[in-house]
Amino acid sequence: MAISNYADFQAFVSDTMAKLGADAEFAPHERFWSTLSYDAFTQGNVPGISETVRIVTPGDAAGSAFIQALKGEGMVTGSDFRRMPAGGPFFSDEQITEIAAWIDAFCPNDDPAAGA
Repeated sequence: MAISNYADFQAFVSDTMAKLGADAEFAPHERFWSTLSYDAFTQGNVPGISETVRIVTPGDAAGSAFIQALKGEGMVTGSDFRRMPAGGPFFSDEQITEIAAWIDAFCPNDDPAAGA
């Protein structure tokens, strides 16, 4: 599945979480990817944590906290942050690559109604 807009991204992450049997409801930020607007997701900070951490940096997947958290590296290494979803099961490299490609493409949102 190629992610072409925010609605595709939201569905991809939610579907992947369901297939993995992972539950984000206990996390302080819960299922924030499915509740935030496109602007809040692409320009805002991870909700429910005390530190100010930008969710994504459009055009820079490797530097985005969302990707780093899925991989368990970068800003999450050696801090209070853990690989997400906490306790696993974890996204595969292929699934992370799919999300990273969308972020590296500057988080396109070709469908104006998506994520509104």
